[in-house]
Amino acid sequence: MEQIKIIFFLLGSFFGIENSRIASDKTTVTIYPEKHKIEIVQENLFTIIQAEKDTPLILAQWEQLANRKENKLPWAKELENFTNKNVTIENKEGAIAPRISFNYTDEDDLRALGIWYNNEKKQYSINNIPREHTASENGKLEGNYWIFEGNSKFSFTIEAFIDLPNEFKKSKLAITEIFED
Repeated sequence: MEQIKIIFFLLGSFFGIENSRIASDKTTVTIYPEKHKIEIVQENLFTIIQAEKDTPLILAQWEQLANRKENKLPWAKELENFTNKNVTIENKEGAIAPRISFNYTDEDDLRALGIWYNNEKKQYSINNIPREHTASENGKLEGNYWIFEGNSKFSFTIEAFIDLPNEFKKSKLAITEIFED
């Protein structure tokens, strides 16, 4: 089984931006099996600026993302099999929160995202990676896997950056903070 993809918590990776530097503190992934739909909500976007030269790169990445339609920014290759791809970027109380959604045709399409479907058991599963702090209210953790019943909506959250080393925590800035300078 593949690991859950980094695509979920790096915003630029949805668009194939190499070396994406904009991440989310918390990502909630919701799957609607009856609609064959996935919705991803990223909360508290941030970046890590270690040197002054990082700022223009991050601002350029943000400009690409914020103006993705005008820039004709293509979706990542991992998402080729998905349809009805959409992203909206909301500003909630000063925090930027992207909401990304798309549809899949077949459960096997989800493998590109690290989500597996067992047709015999009618269950979905993802790898549990402790450092990503995955949690779910409607899944159950069995060994190294989160298991979800395939007949109803389910969701999980990822907080992959909780355990950042101190040297990175000192350089962590909310995306909205880089515009203040």
